[in-house]
Amino acid sequence: MPEAVASEVRGLLVKDIMVKNPLTMHSERTVREAALAMERSAVGCVLVTKDDREQDVVGIVTERNLVRRVLTKEGDMSGTRVKSIMSSPLIVIVSDATIEQTARIMERNGVRRLPVVDPTGLVGVVTVDDLAKALAKQLEYSDAVLNAMARVSAPKGLYV
Repeated sequence: MPEAVASEVRGLLVKDIMVKNPLTMHSERTVREAALAMERSAVGCVLVTKDDREQDVVGIVTERNLVRRVLTKEGDMSGTRVKSIMSSPLIVIVSDATIEQTARIMERNGVRRLPVVDPTGLVGVVTVDDLAKALAKQLEYSDAVLNAMARVSAPKGLYV
C-alpha cells in the first residue's frame, strides 16, 4: 500500500468496515442452496460451518469456487455438497487488525475475502470491496481508481 494512502487509513480497523452477520451455511448443504442463498443475499461468498454453530467456520465458497469447481466441470449443483467445493483451510483476520494489515494478508495469500474473528468466533467478513470503499471515503473520493474499485461515485463537482 503506498505510504500516502497508508497514512490516510491509520487507525481504521477491520471491525469498522466489515460486514457483520455474514452469510453462513452448513457444510452438508448443496451447492445449489449456496448459490441461491448468495443470490438472495446479494453477496459473493458464503462461509461454511461444520455444525449448527455459526461461529465454527471451516471454509468459504465464493462465486469463483462455483464457476471453477462446479459449472466448468458440469457438476451437479443439486447433489454436490458445499464441503466438496469450499476453499479450506481458511485464512482469517482478527477484528482489531488494521486496514493495512488486512490488505497485506489479502495480497500475500491471493484472497479477496477474509472471515473476521474474535475470541467468541466469527463476527464478520471483510472484502477487497470494503477496503476500497473505506479508502475512497478516507481520501474523500478524490481517487478515481479507488472509486471505480469501490463502485462508488464521487460527489458531484469533485472532478473537472
